[in-house]
Amino acid sequence: MRKLIAISFGLLFVQICSAQEAWTLQKCIDYAFQHNIQIKQGELAIDLSDANRTQSLAGTLPSLNASGSHGYNWGQTIDPFTNQFATERIQSNSFGFNAGLNIFNGFQQMNSIKQNNLLLEASKQDQEKLKNDVALNVANAFLNVLFNQELLRISQSNLESTSVQADRLRKLVDAGVSAKGNLYDLEAQLAADESGVIQAENNLILANLSLTQLLQMPTEEADNFKVAEPNLDEIEQTELVSSSSLVVNTALNNFPEIKSAEINVLSAEKGLDIAKGSMSPNISARFSFGTGYSGANRLVTAADTVGPFPIGQVAGTNETVFSLGSQTIPTDYETKSFTDQLQDNVNRSLFFTLSIPIFNGLNARTSVQRAKINMESAKLNLESSKNTLTQNVERAHADARAAYRSYLASERSVEAAQESMKYATIRFEEGVINTVDYTAARVRLDNSRADLIRNKYQYLFRTKVVDFYLGKAITFR
Repeated sequence: MRKLIAISFGLLFVQICSAQEAWTLQKCIDYAFQHNIQIKQGELAIDLSDANRTQSLAGTLPSLNASGSHGYNWGQTIDPFTNQFATERIQSNSFGFNAGLNIFNGFQQMNSIKQNNLLLEASKQDQEKLKNDVALNVANAFLNVLFNQELLRISQSNLESTSVQADRLRKLVDAGVSAKGNLYDLEAQLAADESGVIQAENNLILANLSLTQLLQMPTEEADNFKVAEPNLDEIEQTELVSSSSLVVNTALNNFPEIKSAEINVLSAEKGLDIAKGSMSPNISARFSFGTGYSGANRLVTAADTVGPFPIGQVAGTNETVFSLGSQTIPTDYETKSFTDQLQDNVNRSLFFTLSIPIFNGLNARTSVQRAKINMESAKLNLESSKNTLTQNVERAHADARAAYRSYLASERSVEAAQESMKYATIRFEEGVINTVDYTAARVRLDNSRADLIRNKYQYLFRTKVVDFYLGKAITFR
């Protein structure tokens, strides 16, 4: 009953997986590119660099600002439009525009534009590196699923083979031809094979889970996930570049982390130019246009004319002295209209400013020193990136060669184990060897098959890594 349940469960598992839409490696990689959080963050970093670049370009344009005010004043003050003392409540308004232009600042703005262009390109290269890392991780997880699928098929085949032998031996025991001890040993092996099938199924579920989690796939989609098995029968025809130097040179000339490090060196050089520009004179221009309104600006609307009037007395005689003519004395006022005041109060100004840095707490000098240090650090980072990539390529090439040798050795081991198992089966059926010897031959075959599958996928992945460093897309036939 346990045997039937295990076989039925395995067949049901395979049928359910077969009914689902299969995912190719390329589909998995494309999905990861669309949903990976780190890649989305990298896209935001590109957008931020682009915004900084746009801002630096806009910094070369003149500035233009408008201003306006509306207020009241109580108490004695000098009205800015009449230049007279006002003691009552006065309403005032002012309006203006001002524009500014940086004519020369040691080419800091132009170098800032060039630096931000470089930083934008570096962000794009960093994003490509992130995609490369994600693609490699997805490919490794994808192959792990294929590896566990093959192990499951082997476990199911072993269970079926052991079940056939157990049925045959059971009949022999019932006929009195074979001892029950042999049947007990074989049934123990049958139980172990059933457990192996369940373990293989669990490993496959975990491999699928690892892949779907790497893709950051929602649970409802992951429940229906199944990979498409590529044609891997022609593994012997997979060629590996004989020398790692070709792979190293190709990677150094094309890989995004090297390009990003090179761009960062150029960016640091522009940073040094910007810092040096802060030590040069600065020339700027500013133009302003303004007007305003004041409630104290009034026009006379009515007046009285007064004839000769006393203006003093003669000293000693106290004789009154009168004016020679008449005098007009205002008797009524009206505030000058808002429109007329705006027209009459217009003022314009244009200024050119020269600023020469003499001493500012060594800010400019230390900025230059920091920029030089950043440039040297960027150069060292470039060398470190080249060294790291060279070591990774050489290690990947050596791993691929070692994996291929292990694969060939596993093939020979499987061939020998299959022959051994074939003769062990014949001798077991003829009663020459017991169940223990038969089981030992089976275990050797199982281990050699597992090693072959493991080495095959190791070799496939290692060769794909080498191809990846050569600039080839990660695909399987």
